Amino acid sequence: MKFLTLLIISFLFILPKVYSIQLSDKAQISLLTCASGDEIYSYFGHSAVRIKDPLLGIDYVYNYGIFSFDAPNFIWRFSKGETDYLLLGERMDSFMDSYHEEQRSVYEQVLDITQPEKQSLFDALVENAKKENRVYRYRHFSDNCSTRVRDQLEKCVNHQLEYDTSKDTKLTFRQLVDLCVPGNSWNGFGIKLALGIPADKVTTYAEKMYLPEFLSNDMAQASIKRDGAAVPFVKPRTTIYEAPTVKTGFSFTSPAVVVNLLLIVVASLTFLEFKRKKRMIALDFWVFFSFGIAGLLLSFLCFVSVSEATGWNLNLTWALPTHFIFAFLWLFPSLRLKLTWYLKLTAGIVLLFLVSMLFLPQTFHWLVLPICLTMLLRTGGSLVPKLASSLGR
Repeated sequence: MKFLTLLIISFLFILPKVYSIQLSDKAQISLLTCASGDEIYSYFGHSAVRIKDPLLGIDYVYNYGIFSFDAPNFIWRFSKGETDYLLLGERMDSFMDSYHEEQRSVYEQVLDITQPEKQSLFDALVENAKKENRVYRYRHFSDNCSTRVRDQLEKCVNHQLEYDTSKDTKLTFRQLVDLCVPGNSWNGFGIKLALGIPADKVTTYAEKMYLPEFLSNDMAQASIKRDGAAVPFVKPRTTIYEAPTVKTGFSFTSPAVVVNLLLIVVASLTFLEFKRKKRMIALDFWVFFSFGIAGLLLSFLCFVSVSEATGWNLNLTWALPTHFIFAFLWLFPSLRLKLTWYLKLTAGIVLLFLVSMLFLPQTFHWLVLPICLTMLLRTGGSLVPKLASSLGR
């Protein structure tokens, strides 16, 4: 509904006017930076451009972050990394209504640019917002609402922006994601597990600007030459709307609690079955089934999706997709002794992974450790002859 509303607003308020409009000398153009939200698509914040001309009654926001859940095959295309976004214009009051509703702060930085530069930027946004130009293939780390805004800002001053890189900190894409994604939420946990080796690439100064907050901070430090002197590119940041702080408390259903509780339960049941010398096949099934499902999802993201940072994911070392098949084969008593090699192989792989994970070219979520220990509890016994003899019972 929001997508349709914005589309209608564009036709009603922008398209009839923008093609021949000339901004007055009272016009100002601003970089808007919006805080993160609770929905997964809003974790990283948002950037947009505001065009305000009081003499002409204009107060528009150009927004590169529009998408529609109703688009054909949206879920499939999103999971494959083939989502199309588009640029639309809307009135400032409409834009702010949504951020008030979502309780997300909005900040503004007015660009200190000349009248021709303002007109050039406005014309470029109008051209980009045309039906034949407004759709683009979204790439989270390299082509999104923030990088598109950056490119337009640089273009309007003929790429003469000078950035202050003296305090640049070397961060990987994974570390930047960690700054934005909730650390102990299931969405955040899933995102961090999905990132493979490419996410551990150290970013350049420009690459960090895929995050709206970095774009805002970098523009605040940027300058441009005017009559031989370097002057600030933007005026000091002001607050348009400051959302109330929301405190998050302890949750018994958080990943940290659930994963560690799972380890404790599996350890307790494994100890109990060794005392009874009778294997709990149902426990095996659920452990391997769960790990197999995780492996299938990670395999899809690694080998099918074209997302920028989900390839070559070493989490597949412990989340083998073959665990899914093994879980069902293990239910047949006649096959168990023949399948002990799989338990030994899995135990060996997990042990090797735990020993070497600090030296691998990928950084892992700390919850991977209790996850691997859980799998090791269900497979490690196969490496001990006296314990392995109970597998067939």
